[in-house]
Amino acid sequence: ATRLVSRLRSVLEVEVSIRELFENPTVAGLARVLDGAGGSRPALRAGVRPGRVPLSFGQQRLWFLHRLDGPNAAYNIPLALSLTGKLDAEALRLALADVVDRHESLRTVFAEDAEGAHQIIRDDAEVPWHTEQVTESDLPAHLAAAARHGFDLATEIPVRATLFQTAPDHHTLLLLVHHIAGDGESIDPLRRDFVQAYAARAAGEAPHWSPLPVQYADYALWQRELLGSEDDAESLIAQQIAY
Repeated sequence: ATRLVSRLRSVLEVEVSIRELFENPTVAGLARVLDGAGGSRPALRAGVRPGRVPLSFGQQRLWFLHRLDGPNAAYNIPLALSLTGKLDAEALRLALADVVDRHESLRTVFAEDAEGAHQIIRDDAEVPWHTEQVTESDLPAHLAAAARHGFDLATEIPVRATLFQTAPDHHTLLLLVHHIAGDGESIDPLRRDFVQAYAARAAGEAPHWSPLPVQYADYALWQRELLGSEDDAESLIAQQIAY
C-alpha cells in the first residue's frame, strides 16, 4: 500500500492516504478518490537549509533503534563486487571517495540534543578503507566478518569498504552501507556512479558529472513540510496516526 501511495504521488502528483486505499479497494473506487485528490504538494527541490536539518521519518525510526539497541549489523546492506583482471586499487579507493563526496547521505552522521535529532553532513569525511590478502577458501568467512561491522551513527559515516585479494588478478570489494543511508532502490545508482568514477580515476582524472539536483537532506525537509506536524490535526501525518 505504501509503495502504491508513493507511486501515485510521483507519477500523478496526487496525495492519496493509505486509509483511502483500504476504503476504496476497487479500481473504480480508487478512480473516484483520484478525481478528488489534491495535487498541491510542494515541489521537491534544493533550497536554503536551516541551521539544523531534521531527520526524515525513515531516518528517525532507524536512529531511535540505534539509540535503543546500539550499533546493529542487522541494518547493514553489504555489496560484494568480484573484480577480475588488473586492478588499480588506489583509483578504486579514490572513486569511492568521489561517490561519497557526491552523495551527502553517505557522509552524514547524527546527533541529538534537547531540541531533537538532526543531521550533520561532514565535508571532511574519510571513507574507512581496508585491504586484506586471504585465500579463496577463507574469503566467505572474511566477507561475513566484515559485513558484521556495527556502525556508530553518531560518529561514523554510514559507509565503509574492504578490498580482499585472493590472487594477483582477483579481488573482491565489499561495500558496506547502513540502511539509514541507502536501500535496495539506491544501490544501483551508487554502483553506476562508482563504476563511472573508477573509470575516470583509472585514467588519471576526476569524474565529470553534474551536481545532483537534490540531496537526501532536501528530501527530509520536503517530507517534513509535506506531512506536517503531529500536533496539527489536519496534517497528513496526524491523519495517518489517527487511522
